[in-house]
Amino acid sequence: MKYSGEENKIGGIAGGIRVILLLLIAILAYGIGLFPALLFPYLILKWINLSGVSLILIFSILLVLDYLLLMFSLLFSSAFFINVFKLKYDKEGEYRKTLDDKMAFKFTAYFALYYPVYKLINLFSLPPIKSFYLRLIGAKIGKNVFLAGEEWLDPCLLEIGDNTMIGGRAMILGHIAEEKLVLKKTKIGKNCLIGGETFIMPGVVIEDNVVLGAKSFVPKGMKLEKGKTYVGIPARELK
Repeated sequence: MKYSGEENKIGGIAGGIRVILLLLIAILAYGIGLFPALLFPYLILKWINLSGVSLILIFSILLVLDYLLLMFSLLFSSAFFINVFKLKYDKEGEYRKTLDDKMAFKFTAYFALYYPVYKLINLFSLPPIKSFYLRLIGAKIGKNVFLAGEEWLDPCLLEIGDNTMIGGRAMILGHIAEEKLVLKKTKIGKNCLIGGETFIMPGVVIEDNVVLGAKSFVPKGMKLEKGKTYVGIPARELK
């Protein structure tokens, strides 16, 4: 029989171990991802013997190429660690907001790897690459989905249908932290237009061919019906 003090001690030890594990995963993922981007200019500059304006020109081109190399190397490195360590937080439910809870640990580790890489991709706002990356790490993204930029997404709990456009700075959540960490899938259908700076809460279902106006707020669990237009805070059907 375990006393409550003993359980707290065990929970604290498990949480401490997971903090160390979280740091190790992040260090390895980003270290491996950075290596090709650091090695590439080193080898090129060592091989090319230039000076003056020509060196500045070559260095400028190398910076752009190195950014692209860094983006792809971090993309694959973070996706590799997310999949190998099974960090996808894709089970709906309520969980404790501490690292000794397995799902809360997965959620924290996942975002430590995913979000900085996604912000890096967003610097040049490359929608096809963003969709490719999101699929690698667990999101269900259809064909010809356009992600305008600086959106906040919960990939593991998100489904977006074909030909849907997501406006800039939209927040589409699959989690919320209340008394507990609540995880709930959010679904957006085909041929939808989601306006910029919209806020979509967990558990929302948006059916096909829906238009959601900019800066609208969709509360938890709301259903937006097929072919209709919604605007406002909270979102209401526009007649």
